[in-house]
Amino acid sequence: MDINKIKTLEDLKIEKNKIFGVDGEIAKLTKKLKNVSSEEKATIGKEIKKLKEEAELFFQEASKKIEEIKIQEKIKNEWIDISEPLIQSSSLHPLTLITNRIREWFFQNGYFEYKDSEIVSDEYNFERLNIGKDHPAREMQDSLYIDENTLLRTHNTGISAKILEMYKNKEFSQFSIGKVYRKDEDDQTHSHQFTQLDFISVGNVNFPNLIWTLKSFLSYVLEEEVEIRMRPSYFPFTEPSVEVDVFYKNRWIEILGAGMLHKNVLKMAGYTNQMNGFAAGIGLERIAMIKYQIQDIRELYINDLRILNQFRKEN
Repeated sequence: MDINKIKTLEDLKIEKNKIFGVDGEIAKLTKKLKNVSSEEKATIGKEIKKLKEEAELFFQEASKKIEEIKIQEKIKNEWIDISEPLIQSSSLHPLTLITNRIREWFFQNGYFEYKDSEIVSDEYNFERLNIGKDHPAREMQDSLYIDENTLLRTHNTGISAKILEMYKNKEFSQFSIGKVYRKDEDDQTHSHQFTQLDFISVGNVNFPNLIWTLKSFLSYVLEEEVEIRMRPSYFPFTEPSVEVDVFYKNRWIEILGAGMLHKNVLKMAGYTNQMNGFAAGIGLERIAMIKYQIQDIRELYINDLRILNQFRKEN
């Protein structure tokens, strides 16, 4: 047995057959036992035992050698120069591009950003937003509850309720961007988690201010002057409430919900003066899909560099 001849598993198999195979050395010695004397049987038995022990040790060493060869081959084939970038031309994720664009507009227009926990109380997620206990959204099976009074936030509007309380009777403009969670089935246009923008502005504001804000904001994010139209809708925390469509790529597209803050929301936050406020909310995935013509929301969450490569020019 020559270990230098063994370099692959096939070589190992051939050598094992020479010893342990049907026509191997051990089989030949075993056949001899039938036709020899007792003394010779003892001698052959010892020879068989010694051969087995030597073979086992040999094949253990041979197996280690093969593993070492495999490791060295892998190192050779998978060697990476860490001084070279893995991605020759970096590119930001489309959601990052949208987020950066959104932040630019809000900071330029006097808004401040507020971040908060994704785990919220039922009170701020629903009650402070004029969403009654009998509202369908508060059903345990429709939201991701942790316990009876705590859940993963279903929107960022709960942050707005908290900020209203912190700045009661004061003028301010604030926005929040973050993950929200719904008990939705994932498909081409829905996800159980997505990124949402919510913003509010409080003071001597009115509905025309909201219209200007939405038109200016959407034109900036979509990077072209756009037209918008509004349709009456219903949200518990705004009155009046509207669904907003944008004319983009030669068609009208539903894009967000907005409205004037409901007087009950301001009252629960502690407002005692005559200030008004407006609010709006939109999913960032929604904007990204519209702007970059992405057909399936799930494409935003798969680790496919081919998708990122499309956005190099956007950086």
